[in-house]
Amino acid sequence: MHRIGRDNKIINFDNREHDNNSIICLVYGEIDCRCQIIKQLYLGRNEDKIINTLIDEYFTTIKNNVKQYKKIIIVGIIPPTSDKEFDNQNPKHPFVGSDEDRVRITYKMNKLLEEYCNKNINFIYFNPYSFYTKDNGTFKFEYSDTTVHLGDNTYFLDKFVELYNSINN
Repeated sequence: MHRIGRDNKIINFDNREHDNNSIICLVYGEIDCRCQIIKQLYLGRNEDKIINTLIDEYFTTIKNNVKQYKKIIIVGIIPPTSDKEFDNQNPKHPFVGSDEDRVRITYKMNKLLEEYCNKNINFIYFNPYSFYTKDNGTFKFEYSDTTVHLGDNTYFLDKFVELYNSINN
């Protein structure tokens, strides 16, 4: 999400592949919540300012780059994986901060994503992750790919198909 906002470019996106009937789905933000935002906190930046800037630049980039569409679906950010359930020594998936920090940041990011979508008539906020969330706000690891992403995505896909069908009916 940071890279998209910073570079004012959506990775692998080409407007020539879309028209006014396109439904565009954007799924970004997990790594921002897992490590990038907290790294900025360690540098002394304000958490709410980091999050607000990140979301604002992300939506500005979407509006600057996506010219033809019927709807844009913004997928909420998956709950953070607990340190206790994942070998945090894997440099491919670094964790920064405590579980509580990452849960709080993910919650704030999702809340703001939802608010921005509600302000934009053709944007839809899609967040089916309550099904995948433990009481403490972390990811139910049994649904993972053994890292930080969904493995068993049956529920997610069922809910996505319902949403997609509702848009096209």
